[in-house]
Amino acid sequence: MVDRAVSRRVLLGAGCALMGWIAAAGVQHGPERTLDERYHHLGNDRSKDWPEASVDPEGTRLDVRFESRANAGEWTLFVEQRSVDNVWRLKANGVEIAQLKAGPALVTRSYPLPAGALVAGENVLSFEPDEPNDDVVLGRVRLVEQSLRELHRSRPVRVRVRDAQNRSPLPARITAVDAQGKPALILYGERPQTAVREGVIYVPDDGASFELPIGTYSVYATRGPEWSVATQTLTLAEGGSTELEFELRREVDTRGFVAADTHIHTLQFSGHGDASADERQVTLAGEGVELAVATDHNHNTDYAPYQRSLGLSRHFTAVVGNEVTTDVGHFNGFPLKAGDALPDHKLSNYVQIVAGIRAKGAKVVILNHPRWPSHEDSPFGNHHLDPLLGRFDPPLELTVDATEMINATTEEREPMLLFRDWFALLNRGVRIFAVGSSDSHTVGEPVGQGRTYVPSASDDPARIDVDAACEAIKNGRTSIGMGIFASLRVGDGAGPGDTVSGAAKLAFELRVQAPSWVRARKAQMFVNGVVREERDVPHAENAATDARLDFELTPHAHDSWVVFVVTGDGVDGPYWPQLNAYTLAATNPVFVDVDGDGWQSARELAQRWVSAAANDDELRARLASADSAVRVHVLAAALDALGADAAKAAKAERLDALIGDGASLGESVREFRLRFE
Repeated sequence: MVDRAVSRRVLLGAGCALMGWIAAAGVQHGPERTLDERYHHLGNDRSKDWPEASVDPEGTRLDVRFESRANAGEWTLFVEQRSVDNVWRLKANGVEIAQLKAGPALVTRSYPLPAGALVAGENVLSFEPDEPNDDVVLGRVRLVEQSLRELHRSRPVRVRVRDAQNRSPLPARITAVDAQGKPALILYGERPQTAVREGVIYVPDDGASFELPIGTYSVYATRGPEWSVATQTLTLAEGGSTELEFELRREVDTRGFVAADTHIHTLQFSGHGDASADERQVTLAGEGVELAVATDHNHNTDYAPYQRSLGLSRHFTAVVGNEVTTDVGHFNGFPLKAGDALPDHKLSNYVQIVAGIRAKGAKVVILNHPRWPSHEDSPFGNHHLDPLLGRFDPPLELTVDATEMINATTEEREPMLLFRDWFALLNRGVRIFAVGSSDSHTVGEPVGQGRTYVPSASDDPARIDVDAACEAIKNGRTSIGMGIFASLRVGDGAGPGDTVSGAAKLAFELRVQAPSWVRARKAQMFVNGVVREERDVPHAENAATDARLDFELTPHAHDSWVVFVVTGDGVDGPYWPQLNAYTLAATNPVFVDVDGDGWQSARELAQRWVSAAANDDELRARLASADSAVRVHVLAAALDALGADAAKAAKAERLDALIGDGASLGESVREFRLRFE
């Protein structure tokens, strides 16, 4: 049975199975036989969640014996299956003919039975798992003496994708939906350099051939959020075939940066999802990911051999990583070495977990999806992160380098919730940076939908300096995006992760870019977690966005940090399925050191002011000149100075002396005050 740590996936497109295809399409089929009409629970654990099968498993494999004549041509097997997470091999008379397609729902799948697979007399179909602890339901096995081509009256399609600027061939994602908007049934498209699911086929540079049932389709070509979308209407009739050629334009200028996905999975090594290691290489190339960090659960995965075997090494630089999956949280560490001993995933102390990952060679450690699986039951939820003061109860020491502000396959309906968590930690002095990732486990979930844009001396995706990229991520010199790319320049050339000195007015140039199919709406400048300025992002209909927005900041009389967040509309098209209905970009913080004595967080400043204040008048003057983040930390430090045993009445009296009702000092101070009433 899949454990809790890996059963969380919300699989985009899970409903795109073959259930009902035969009946819905009204296709005609020849002699059909039910080889096994029962449902079988296979695996090693009890399950009360599957009403069609027994609670207890019957065994770890299924053999179906039947009489048949030999098949001179291709026939078709139909299998109803549920909860296939790991590799299950379908064999006919001991010869493998397919691997079962993964997915959580009870669906009907079809599998071609090659000519000559059956003999005259007794035959055996076997369903064999690579790992016997994968609990599944299999059953209702049927044999139709026709090929999928005959059943669905399918016709050949050939697709190629090119760069509109220089006509060079491109790997890409092809999405096809029928006249009702449902994912198309793509047949005969599986090859080493393709990845095929219902409605989706990733194709290599030289294109690919496949088949579609006769009918009318909308076909889209895409290559991630830095390229345009191309679409054509396709009508296939009896006896026809079609060649489609698409041109994509590079619409987002990322020169000087590479697009990284720091959180990627395969079925092969994570044990769930549906993407094989080969398919993952194809999808990475097709989505334009340039720095790909393999992060299978508790496994050091190396993509490079799979890249080389498929001829895809020129499209991206692969990094060996590991999602260290513990009972208290998930941590991505990289770079690692494929053959080395694994970090200990049975630890429960955060500091020890992170230290153990670094001891294996990782230069970057990331805390993944900090509010998953729910806001309450999660690393930040279980430690009750205080949104005002950034402290944890029970205490939690974070020694990671970064945490995910974008995880494209974790549901987060409110785009700013994670940012509020992060801002509270920055104000407390917890120096961690933001990363964006896809956390893709399947072919249908676009790998690289969430991205981290990393500065790079080389724009060649095959020659990225991994050590330099790790240093950039570790030091926050990056930005993150989900459909939108934001880059930032401060003054004469400082940027995210840098510290700028001086109390004079600061000039920020925020460049916001998005492809023509993404609508960026609003850019906000946050200073110590509060919106200081907000701008609409200019946009021309059906055109790519490239806006340079100028912001100015006159700092408070104390240090601060500045983060820019850009939000936009969700994408409705089937070519970029989203779990969260918005697009997003953000920079990492720029640290403003007003007095040149080294940057200090709101909490550090507050503690210094409280300890140095000669009297309440001096402290009240400090409060009046401070922003809201520093104010609440000053009040917290003033109460802490009373001692751990101070009564609530004494704390309230101290607050009265410093702020009265706090009405003139802003909402955060009023909220702080209400805690003692």
